Amino acid sequence: MRMAVLLGSVLVLGGLQPAAAEAVFRPAENKVPVALVEVSKSPRYTEVRLQTQAAVTGICWHAQGPDSPYLVVGNNRYRFLGGDSIAACPAVRNYAARESMALRFEKLDPQIKEFSFVDGQGGEKEMTEPETSKARFWNFLRVTLK
Repeated sequence: MRMAVLLGSVLVLGGLQPAAAEAVFRPAENKVPVALVEVSKSPRYTEVRLQTQAAVTGICWHAQGPDSPYLVVGNNRYRFLGGDSIAACPAVRNYAARESMALRFEKLDPQIKEFSFVDGQGGEKEMTEPETSKARFWNFLRVTLK
């Protein structure tokens, strides 16, 4: 109990608020063996937790540029900021089944209840021209929050 009070005091005194996490289970749109399992909103960012449903290899995330993932709400794109348990391209990482990673994006306003996660320009092109895509991207469309 004392530890919880101490931690709460540190967060308040430090000006930080814990993120409100919401469990979500949303498989990827194109049968990629990964699911979006949690969304956390904090005053500084929105965190999306992904979990592999089977082993996947050679995964990396572009920090900037057209191949960087983003969140979409209406006509607004929310930029990728970084994450945990991920590799920055060109380095790659392999994941066993049920491993998770966290990706952080610019913060979504608290009233936003639906967004899409798009895996950069490749993911966008895959959605609009699926027949021309040679790779499978991690897209999650119309993710609904409570």
